[in-house]
Amino acid sequence: MDAFDTYTARQRHFAAAAAAHARRAEHLSRARVAAFGVAFVIGVLAAERGSDALWVGAAAAVAGFVVLIALHRRERRAGEWQQRLARANELGLMRLERRWRELPVLLPPTGPAAERAAEDLDVFGVPALTQLLGPLATPGARARVGGWLVEPDPPAAIPERQEAVRALAAENDWRDELAAHALGATDVSADEIESFAEWAGSESWLASRPLLRWVARLLPLATIGLIVAQLTGAVGAMWWILPLMVAAVLTFGAAGRRAHAVFERAFARQGVLAQYPALLAHAARVPGDAARLRVLRAQLHGNGVAAHDELRRLERLMRLSELRYNGNLHGIVQLLTLWDFHVLDRLEAWQARNGTHVRAWLDAAAEIEGIASLATLAHDQPAWTFAVIDASLDRLQARALGHPMLRDGIRICNDVEVGPPGTLLLVTGSNMSGKSTLLRAIGTNVMLAQAGAPVCAAALSLPPLEPWSSVRIHDSLTEGVSLFLAELQRMRDIVDAARAGGERRLLYLLDEMLHGTNTAERRVAARTVIEHLLRQGAIGVVTTHDLELASEPALQWRASLVHFTEHVERGPHGPEMSFDYILRPGLATSTNALTLLEIVGLSSA
Repeated sequence: MDAFDTYTARQRHFAAAAAAHARRAEHLSRARVAAFGVAFVIGVLAAERGSDALWVGAAAAVAGFVVLIALHRRERRAGEWQQRLARANELGLMRLERRWRELPVLLPPTGPAAERAAEDLDVFGVPALTQLLGPLATPGARARVGGWLVEPDPPAAIPERQEAVRALAAENDWRDELAAHALGATDVSADEIESFAEWAGSESWLASRPLLRWVARLLPLATIGLIVAQLTGAVGAMWWILPLMVAAVLTFGAAGRRAHAVFERAFARQGVLAQYPALLAHAARVPGDAARLRVLRAQLHGNGVAAHDELRRLERLMRLSELRYNGNLHGIVQLLTLWDFHVLDRLEAWQARNGTHVRAWLDAAAEIEGIASLATLAHDQPAWTFAVIDASLDRLQARALGHPMLRDGIRICNDVEVGPPGTLLLVTGSNMSGKSTLLRAIGTNVMLAQAGAPVCAAALSLPPLEPWSSVRIHDSLTEGVSLFLAELQRMRDIVDAARAGGERRLLYLLDEMLHGTNTAERRVAARTVIEHLLRQGAIGVVTTHDLELASEPALQWRASLVHFTEHVERGPHGPEMSFDYILRPGLATSTNALTLLEIVGLSSA
């Protein structure tokens, strides 16, 4: 069964289960109302007649009402869970059908590399390459995958991630459940996560005040002991007022305000505690024996105890701290027991035990979700492959490379070789023939490869590369930048990056260079830029309509020439043009601008 059939079957199964739970919840809701009505009627009759039997019946009806509330809540939660599972598979169908407007959007990270990837290569935004990945609901996972794409890890880390992606590609049940947990955590922001992690790693307040801790432990014993002593006649005076006054000073003074400030800081991000324990529990059960997955599983048990268990303990402490919102009850309990200080003591004990591990837990969960997202792509596209990235290689070689954002059946794939240093791939061809699509296919697949994801190719090998592109360049009215100047600034940035060097070889992808000026000057400027890049050892692809650029003496022996072409047939209604998008060796032999002019009805005839 292919991915489409798998998603269809699973989406229908989970949607049907959600509907069944919804029906049962509706029945239980009605039964709950009925039980309440029965309890009320029997209670009224019992009060009128003074019958013990009726009181027993009323109590039984109330008990039934309470049970029905619990069952109704359970059915609603189960229905919501099934709905999220159905949603995860519905997203799978959207990805396969390339329904871009309905898919979640991954915003680009900050920085010029991400901006270029979004603008030139359609990696972020709508439509975007990242919309083909599995659901990325949590802020940490979105940031992690965005970073993998635009700022890849060292080449040595990529095979480990590829192994982990392969291991999770077939784990449909586990990935669906992870997506369902993550989809339930979408209202927790990156700032909330960071604030929580900062608090967990901060210094304790009460622990550094041992005298206050002992007072908080002993004073309630004295208060309650003296109250009991007076009630039993052991003492005649109300000595318990003295420790109660001390408790009041602690409660309403600086110490009490500081305790509440710690609670506010620790528990202001309640979404973390409400939604992340279940997510971390599922992440800790990640299947597979891949080396990276084993490391991440261990990371979720940083202090020998499962991260989700510790977060649930913290959630219970949060519930205990919320007594401070119950005005009268809190005042009585606090003065008698110094409740807030005991909860704070337990909170700081949790912090001391787990504070240094919290960030590692969140990072591990984010990485697992990111790997699962890439694994979803591998599941959706079983014919794609994983790239070989080797620093000893001097060129990019691809067999049957295609644009990953095009659907199966529409996509045309081509063999491509870019490099070695000192050479360039020069692509010529007429309008709409596929030149820009080829550039984006190369760029997006390089980014997928270096993220550890499968690539849209039968085979791909490459050295570590740093993609730089110039595909969509815009002028700026507000900044007074013309189109030509904007193009020149991008070319300068690319040449500067090539000169600066780095661990990754620069890969340039230049579409119709410097088309914001006249032909003669464009040819000279383009040749100058290309010569700079060739001298710096960069490898890359240049597309152009300018067939004479290939005949430049400085480029003739360095350029590997390939081209796209079109097919024109004249029918009774004029010319009809088609493209096969197949890359052929050599220089383009035709142009189509005048034919296109005729097709749209603007010919001179």
